[in-house]
Amino acid sequence: MSNLESEQIRPDLSLDIAPDQVLLPKEQEEYLIRFLGEKNCSIQEILGHKVFVYSANNKQYILLHRAVSYLGGNGQHPIFKKRVQLPFWYKEFCQNAKNGKLQYDIRFIGVYHYKGVVVFVDFAKDTYLKKKVHNSSAHIYINDLYQALTNGVFHKEDMFGNHIYAIRGNKLASYLSGKETGQSILFTLFEQFNQGFSFGQWLEVLPTIKIMQSAKWPEWRQTEWPGWFLEYKFNQFTIDNKTAPYIIYTGQSNKSKSDDVFDFDVWFKKSQFYGDLKASDINAKEAPGNDQTAFIECINKFGRFWYIIYEHETKKDSENNDYKEVRAYNRYMKKDDLSYATRLKTGVKFMKMTILELNRINYREALTEFNQGHQPDGAKRNPKFMIKKKDIDRFVVFRYNYQN
Repeated sequence: MSNLESEQIRPDLSLDIAPDQVLLPKEQEEYLIRFLGEKNCSIQEILGHKVFVYSANNKQYILLHRAVSYLGGNGQHPIFKKRVQLPFWYKEFCQNAKNGKLQYDIRFIGVYHYKGVVVFVDFAKDTYLKKKVHNSSAHIYINDLYQALTNGVFHKEDMFGNHIYAIRGNKLASYLSGKETGQSILFTLFEQFNQGFSFGQWLEVLPTIKIMQSAKWPEWRQTEWPGWFLEYKFNQFTIDNKTAPYIIYTGQSNKSKSDDVFDFDVWFKKSQFYGDLKASDINAKEAPGNDQTAFIECINKFGRFWYIIYEHETKKDSENNDYKEVRAYNRYMKKDDLSYATRLKTGVKFMKMTILELNRINYREALTEFNQGHQPDGAKRNPKFMIKKKDIDRFVVFRYNYQN
């Protein structure tokens, strides 16, 4: 066990910076038995290895369990990132079980422990078995463990396509039985919206703003039209699908902030927290955030906040083209021919979306200050946050990638 310090979750869901409290294999088994029931559990020798077997739901599960711990490495790894080391024999064991047609449901289970807090992590083995498993690692973030403790079961797909399930101890049996999957109604609604959204299609500036104009969308004139088109489509989705018990688009109604109302795009009514829609160039290293004061006030009041980021490929016009698309746009908008010439997005193609949850334990690390400059009248703009994309996987609660 390393004595290097990293982030740990306390029973009250606050953070410590402290060494891991890794459980030995026998202690891991004791916790598995505590949550799954002694009569359902046994240690058996199968294919030359002593393994933990759980019998329930007319099935037998082999839980290959290992401790979740900090990556270490003399502290050069982020303190919010942990791992389970997958030994080489896991792959061979799974292959031999398949070849021998053994009827077991084999799981790769990580066991996190700190001051009595126990979270189990099921690293869905299919993607890991496609790789070299020789002393490789499966990674988990402290926010994933936090999500399990607050929601019971949490599922996410990481940036490499691995499916990871973090499970609070008292939910392990219902998770293995399939009764709890980590899928919420909010994720289901976003999946539904994404299926009907314009992913993988080039949206050209003039036809797109004309669509918004015909629909009398109040923001159709805005130069940063991709984000407003996203909001137009999302608003229409919430109306057509009667999502108000769960999701309300507030991007228009909240523009003039009154007491206890925040200028964010989405209100998750049943869950009681806010979110904001963002359209971002897929090649940008950061995505624009929000006014710092309002954001922190919102986190403190509601406990969490979702950034819903839709990323797109981008086309711009050029001098080589004599800015023909820019000129056509400006003529239609009755502006100077070369207004916004080098900055106007003449086409976008949405390719992926990500939902980031910022909460009390992680929001300070997620954002970096963005220099807003001054208003046209010289007044200083309120400082805003920017979201660093290179580190977003630690905050992800949902992602969607367009497949051709």
